[in-house]
Amino acid sequence: MTTRDKYTIVVTSDRYGNERGGLEFEQELIDAVEDLDLTLSSRACISEDALISAAQGADALLVSTREAITRRVLENIPQVKVISRYGVGLDNVDLDAAADVGIVVTHYPGYCTSEVADHALAMILALNRRIVELDRSLRAGVWVQHGPATRTILGGPVQPLREQTLGIIGFGRIGQAVAARVTPFGVTILAADPYVDPETIRAVGAEPVSLEELLRRSDIVTIHCPLTPETRGLIDADALALMKPTAVLVNTARGPIVDLPALAQALQEGRLAGAALDVVDPEPLPAESPFYQMPNVILTPHSAYYSERSVDVVRRETLLEALQVLRGKRPRTVANPAVLEKVTLEP
Repeated sequence: MTTRDKYTIVVTSDRYGNERGGLEFEQELIDAVEDLDLTLSSRACISEDALISAAQGADALLVSTREAITRRVLENIPQVKVISRYGVGLDNVDLDAAADVGIVVTHYPGYCTSEVADHALAMILALNRRIVELDRSLRAGVWVQHGPATRTILGGPVQPLREQTLGIIGFGRIGQAVAARVTPFGVTILAADPYVDPETIRAVGAEPVSLEELLRRSDIVTIHCPLTPETRGLIDADALALMKPTAVLVNTARGPIVDLPALAQALQEGRLAGAALDVVDPEPLPAESPFYQMPNVILTPHSAYYSERSVDVVRRETLLEALQVLRGKRPRTVANPAVLEKVTLEP
């Protein structure tokens, strides 16, 4: 009988598993693995000390959005071989530190592209057609009060979408998926992304421009760039000042990309017409946040990623990528390629 290597996998995400259960999906996948002897456990935690404690004796960590995987954490979890991230973003993991200590970081960047693009499009359409405002007004009785006089019910102008200019900040998988979805509406599409070749942008019917030009020209700005030191606070007071007072902002990327106090002030002072936010900083917004009281703001609870299918996909692929590293094989994505100078993985 062949002896199988034994490994312990710990899920630290509070989104899926916890000490009381929730990992039935992962356990079913593990039960089907024949070449490894695997133990699965869960300990939802966020603080550095809690993460260090949870990772003692672990060979793999499955982490989510809120855990701060800092250098201190990474330097104090010596047995861990791989950290696999539920989701696309990696802003909560110190990739350089992980490489320094020989821990492979992987994730599944193909996850939820369609869902986020769909959500962004829904927000764009809802802002343009004033769907949420109209719904609230009708529930408050304005239709009964004013009858069929649409102009008296509307909270502001409705411009034809086909005459609008959409600016997409970040033109990776999701940005390009948004462009594909809005093209049939006849909008003019601008894209700002210093890391994407202009010809790639033109090939999907968009015009490559600088961020400043995009902000000045766009009627609708939608954000799809990752959170990095470069993009943290990218949409600040100065950036908002470049936008038209009739423009709207959509963010389904990462909350810290937008300076929320500056956005609130621009909306309150009428220097921006509206916003739709799926992500904010902090999350959730505190109860006293002015955004809850703004009729021209649409809020959703960091749910753009979600569909029943997308959740199954990310849970499966996050685990399977970690298992590849435990087998000594290279996963599809190595987020910190410098680690390969210290760790040997088969193709």
